[in-house]
Amino acid sequence: MPSPTDECIRQVMAQCPGCSEDTASDCLELCGNDVDKAIDKYKTIEDYLPPDPPSGNDASQNQLSADSNSQVETDGPHEILKGEGDSISEGHSWMPQLPVLTVPDVFIDNGPRQSDVFELPELLGAIQAGLFDADDVRKYLSHHNKECLDMNLNAEVHSYPAMFYVVSTNDISIICEWIKHGGDPNATWGPNAFPLIAFSILNGGRNMNQASRTLQTLLRFGAEPRAIPKAFYDPFCRDLPEDGPTKEELDDLDDDNKRWCTSDVRAHLAKSLSLSQRYDLYRSSKVKPHSGREKELLARQGAGEVLGLHEMIVAQSIATRWLKKKLLVYLALQKKRPLILVFAGPSGHGKTELARRFRDLMSLELHEVDCTIFKQDNELFGPRAPYSGYEDGSPLNNFLARKAGCRCIVFMDEFEKTSKDIHNTLLLPFQDGQQTRTSCTTVNISRANWDETGRYEDRRNGKIIDSSKSIWILATNKLDDSIHAFCSANKQILFESEDEEAQDQLVAKLCRQLRKEFIGHFGAPLGGRITEILPFLVFAPQESAVIVHKVLMDLETAVSRCVRLALNREEDVYVGNIRIRIKNDATVCSIIARDEYDKETGARSIAQAVERIVQDPLIGQYLENGDRFDEDQPVADFIVDVNVDKEVEKRQYQGLTEDEQNFKEEEVKKSVHREESLRFQSMLTGKVNAGSSSGNGNGGVASSARE
Repeated sequence: MPSPTDECIRQVMAQCPGCSEDTASDCLELCGNDVDKAIDKYKTIEDYLPPDPPSGNDASQNQLSADSNSQVETDGPHEILKGEGDSISEGHSWMPQLPVLTVPDVFIDNGPRQSDVFELPELLGAIQAGLFDADDVRKYLSHHNKECLDMNLNAEVHSYPAMFYVVSTNDISIICEWIKHGGDPNATWGPNAFPLIAFSILNGGRNMNQASRTLQTLLRFGAEPRAIPKAFYDPFCRDLPEDGPTKEELDDLDDDNKRWCTSDVRAHLAKSLSLSQRYDLYRSSKVKPHSGREKELLARQGAGEVLGLHEMIVAQSIATRWLKKKLLVYLALQKKRPLILVFAGPSGHGKTELARRFRDLMSLELHEVDCTIFKQDNELFGPRAPYSGYEDGSPLNNFLARKAGCRCIVFMDEFEKTSKDIHNTLLLPFQDGQQTRTSCTTVNISRANWDETGRYEDRRNGKIIDSSKSIWILATNKLDDSIHAFCSANKQILFESEDEEAQDQLVAKLCRQLRKEFIGHFGAPLGGRITEILPFLVFAPQESAVIVHKVLMDLETAVSRCVRLALNREEDVYVGNIRIRIKNDATVCSIIARDEYDKETGARSIAQAVERIVQDPLIGQYLENGDRFDEDQPVADFIVDVNVDKEVEKRQYQGLTEDEQNFKEEEVKKSVHREESLRFQSMLTGKVNAGSSSGNGNGGVASSARE
């Protein structure tokens, strides 16, 4: 069959916004160069396509078939970014080398079989090939009972625990599903008990963000950080020696669970561990184990993942710890009243981020309110009848009505901007049942029903809404002066000590002061209904450095996309095909944090600094060094490091000869394109053409994928 013409490819791209040239060509080949059928084909599989598929002619059908038969999967660009010519798994007997598992036809054509037989190798093969996403895995696992899952989820396939196959995908959603159903985040492999978290670190990911999130997920679900020698992450904010910590520092190397950690492994571990990963290990190692009652309580209330809340946000360990404690007490008492929390602290210090992560782990809906745009009660909650528009309510009113009797979260940002009119109306949903009708008439609240707790009246129809299970979070900067003074006066205990009891005693004293100030600003009726005030403190120097690293990881992810020139210019991607390597990451990030972190604006000041110091010069150099944009343009490697004057510098990496650089870029493009092509073909065969015969024009692709 002749190759698709340029005109046919352009016609498909014109009718399919977001379709790249390679994808259009693939669809045309599958449909016998019929443009209309190719357009229909793309629209059918569009939802299943991976983002930004790479371009180029490196992954032909023959190459795809040959590479699919390889025995060991190679790592993606992340390892090459670190300066390795080969992946860590190659040539090292201590590193798990997972085989590529066979995927039966029935898994490709029809999805998981709903039988009583748990087909572990087939399931892992489907996950490995990208045929199953998290929803598919959930459906498959939910079909089997607990006894069956206990027997299979931690079993071995070709001598490797199932968890190793799952973690090798770096798919956070699939990893979470596997662990929730019984997978062991502390699984080990081989006679030396090689730990899963060490495999996760060395296996890496497509970028630093992906590798960091995988480790973070394992720790959040209970992986033991002490399986890694302590000297690798305590202290976390230092550049590790090239060969790893010295033997004098490795005082726990003789532990029974460290037999795997040979000198060769330690050198690779030191090279692989990023600042963010070291911080995650350090922070997790400092969290006290939760009791059986705490775990059971949260599990029965559907909030078991909250135990890992500390892994979801940088810094604010005290606020996170207090939030977990308050939630445990609130759920244990099962009182029929709302939980009203105040997040008090300077801008950019994690109030919104913690609220969103709390929502994620509680699996609850969150309604955000920007208090800067609401001045009157009827603007926030909607007008009362018979005023115009009362039948429409308001977003907040309708959210409370829809979640009546159910647990939900309302986050009110910049609460200090609200008026007394709004404060008075909030007394209704905040009501804790202890006030009397008489006490509330002093603030002119009508239609109150104090026999029930957490009641609110729907403005659209006058019906009483049960909001007793709602969680309200009021974020405010109004108390910043006291928090700044508190941090300045107690630096040693707050930022240099690990004595949680001493920290909690100080914070309890601060909270009593903040409660008085809150009542002074917002009035006793509202202040008396606050369950707890959680202070958000300024960042310690080491924490600021970690935030710098997080911003740099986001930058690396953004510039690693594939360059794409689409027919619709708004969909063009000009900055891409860039790899960033951060050398001496602790030093680089500490310098930026030291010079740029502002206590008044927090993480925002750090993000702006990274833009000025790293992003803008790097992209400027990228633009200067090229004549044109090309989807097949070579990968540009940049290093962020510190020069002799202790200043952060950016330079394009020229450490290889031209032939070596070309070979490396060619291998990276093949690896990336091969992986995306496998996913693309799998989606076509497994989700679109299920049950198609080999004679309908798609059989060749299905056969290739099955091979």
